[in-house]
Amino acid sequence: MEWIKSKDFPEEMTTNIQNFDSALCEIEAVVNELTSVPLSEVHSSLKPIERSKYDTASVYAVTSLFWAYMKTRGVDPKTNGLPRELERVKSVIGRAKEIVDRALAPKVNVSAAKRFIRGGLWEAKDSEQKAGSNKEAKGEDVSKPPPNKRIRFDNDTDDTTHLNNAEK
Repeated sequence: MEWIKSKDFPEEMTTNIQNFDSALCEIEAVVNELTSVPLSEVHSSLKPIERSKYDTASVYAVTSLFWAYMKTRGVDPKTNGLPRELERVKSVIGRAKEIVDRALAPKVNVSAAKRFIRGGLWEAKDSEQKAGSNKEAKGEDVSKPPPNKRIRFDNDTDDTTHLNNAEK
């Protein structure tokens, strides 16, 4: 990077070029690390979903780098199939994410849900149904509250008469 220090190079571009050079060095180190191990070895140690993530990330990175390369050469990357390829890779990444999310989603235990519903619904027991029908058949007033229940009084009537009647 000696050419940056020359007098012909504009000073306002120095920091941008240095940042660009450090980013290129990082990219080169990552690419060298990825290409140092054969793909078959990497695939053998990964699960299928991890393998798909690895492959789609690799394709997306290479396509993006090719996009940047074409831009540096003065070629418009939108004129060829690069945008379609990037969108295709993005859709594959989205599908892989959906598969992972679906696997992590909670599952419904159908038998437990049926038990909850059955327990939540009130069903009269046979003895209560028979007792209610016997009272109706005998002509007893089924709408009367049981003797140990409180009676609610209206404010329009005399409370003392209701109390006296309730005590009897």
